[in-house]
Amino acid sequence: MYVKTRHGLSLNGAWQMQIALFAGWIVPCSIVFLISGINLLQFPALLSWLYLLGGVSVITCALVRKRDNFKFMPRLYMTAELFLLCITMAIALVMVKDGLGSLLPLPVWSDMSFTSIRTGDPFAVVCTVVLMAMMEEILFRGIIMEALLQRYSAGIALLQSALLYMLAHPDPAQMPGAFMLGFLTGAFYLRFRDLCPSMLIHISYNAAAALMLNVGSRHFAEDSPILYVMIVTGCAGALMAGYFLMQRIPLPKTEKAAPLPGKPLLHTERSV
Repeated sequence: MYVKTRHGLSLNGAWQMQIALFAGWIVPCSIVFLISGINLLQFPALLSWLYLLGGVSVITCALVRKRDNFKFMPRLYMTAELFLLCITMAIALVMVKDGLGSLLPLPVWSDMSFTSIRTGDPFAVVCTVVLMAMMEEILFRGIIMEALLQRYSAGIALLQSALLYMLAHPDPAQMPGAFMLGFLTGAFYLRFRDLCPSMLIHISYNAAAALMLNVGSRHFAEDSPILYVMIVTGCAGALMAGYFLMQRIPLPKTEKAAPLPGKPLLHTERSV
């Protein structure tokens, strides 16, 4: 699936969507606090749903407004090879993010980490692992990145999409992982111009991160530091190898993908 657009989107327009996404959960939190004195930041599950609803509202407005000329195009492209590669790279990225977090201990703003997952709450798991991942891929890759590709180079569109996605996670401890995830899913979208692989990576990443969060990796890193470093290094190598394997997977028959950063720009077209 993808979102078709004709006019594209300026960088200002992309950042305005980001501001609208922030407003979708900041404004309700502020109103509730002013009226009742209740701080909704203390309820991560509720905050997750507000963030999800805010993202859905931004997507709906983009699709409804005729001046933006966005149109949702349903399609499914997935092969067994691509399926395995997406899951493998998502798990590898979780390990690399975890290792990077141990090297760069950033401050944790738990109140702003509205993607906290409680495995005992199935609704919270579905929201944070699946629904939020789908919403974010439609918004940041399907709408923002696809529209930026109409006006800017593939590299600019990829970096802006990853940067905006990173800033959508206010917790500093989450930002490096969010940027890497946005870059990885963006690279897959550039290759296949389809949201299905990006969504699969994002959902797999969230699921693996939830498992790591509940199992805990800090004890493992402290008890077996050499083995931990070897695993993280191996995962980093797996990400680089996966990047080259991705380029060997056949494209959809009706699609000519945008060039990946570092490659010469070619004329692209989509058959509709």
